[in-house]
Order: sequence, then C-alpha cells, then structure tokens
Amino acid sequence: MKLAIFDFDGTLIEKDSLPCLGREWIRQGRSFPRYLSVWAAVMPVYLFYKSGLSSREAMKEKAFRNFNRFYTGLSRQEIQDFFRRAYPFLKTRFNPAVLAELDLARQEGCHCVLLSGSYQELLEIIAQDLGMETVLGARLSYRDEVFDPQGQIQFIDGRSKLELLQAAFADKPVDWQASRAYGDSYADILILESVGEKVAVNPDGELLAHARRHGWRILSSR
Repeated sequence: MKLAIFDFDGTLIEKDSLPCLGREWIRQGRSFPRYLSVWAAVMPVYLFYKSGLSSREAMKEKAFRNFNRFYTGLSRQEIQDFFRRAYPFLKTRFNPAVLAELDLARQEGCHCVLLSGSYQELLEIIAQDLGMETVLGARLSYRDEVFDPQGQIQFIDGRSKLELLQAAFADKPVDWQASRAYGDSYADILILESVGEKVAVNPDGELLAHARRHGWRILSSR
C-alpha cells in the first residue's frame, strides 16, 4: 500500500479554514454577538503572531482553542449541519493544483489520507466528497451529544500528526518510500520526511528553504 497524505489548511485549501468558518457563521445567520466575542479573543493572538512574537503553531493552537467557543451549547448534529452548510464555500477556496494531485494519486492507486489539525467532522465531509479513504483530525468533545467546552480537545501539531498517522497504519503494509505527502508549513516537516516523495505546497519561508536545500518538489500557485 502506498499513501498520498494531504494537509488541509494552506494545502488543500489555500487559506486558513478558521477565518472562512467565521465568515460562514455570519452568512448562515448565526449569533453576531458570539462572533464578535470569539474574534475579540482570537485577534490579539493573531496580531501577536504577525508582530513576530509568536510562532505560527503557537498562534494556531490559541486561535483554535478560542474558536471552539463558537460551538458552546450546540449539539453534535447542529455542529455537523454547520460544517455541511459551510462546505460549498470552503470548496471554492481549494487549490486546483492540489485537487489535480489528488486525482492523480487516486488514478495511481494510492490510499488517500486527509491529515489535519482541523475538525474531524468537517474533514469527513470533505473526504467523502473528494474520495479520500482515511481522515485524521481534531475531535471535538461532547457530553450527552452536546459540545463540552470543558472536555479534552487535542490540538494537533506536527508531532501529533505523525503520531496519528503512525497509529492509523501501524498494522497496515505501507510502503513509506513509495508514498507521498503534501504540506505548506515547516510544522509539516515530520510528515513530509516520513515518505519518499515530499511536496511543499505554497510553502512558508522555512519550509521553502528546506525544500530547496533538499531538492523537494515545490508546488506554488503564488
């Protein structure tokens, strides 16, 4: 078995998904005061990062935890409905070059994996539409089928992605050297280095420099 492993934020989708989901919250006519409250918490984190005082991964973790406040009081079904209604808008932001790579991977018989720190419920909708077999993402916490803001919700960083991937295929006959992976951030380096074919997609500065040094394929739409 050979894998084709696709990151989501910045790779399959050309933008970070959280701002897109925030816009969807408003477009779907949901609570505007909650929208303002969440972004009031997220914006300082983003500005701290843009000022060079925080890493991208640290910013993403804090933003992710604050963003989860959108779901307070919502049932699992309501959250899934939100993601399902948001998907058509998100799909317009998908990178056409990466979609072409996905089509090629399927034609070549690869087992396609969507691996991301984004929400498992959202990723499952995407994977079903795009014909991807395995989904690995962040799982929201529920109590009695209602989102539990006090529950343990793991933020998935680069190390966690590798651990999820290895656990998912621990008992599978994977040819890692024949497999390929796509990522946009230096935080994806562990996943990229776990396979034979590494593809940097619109890479950040650190990943771009690393990819050039090691002769990796670079897929850029910028």
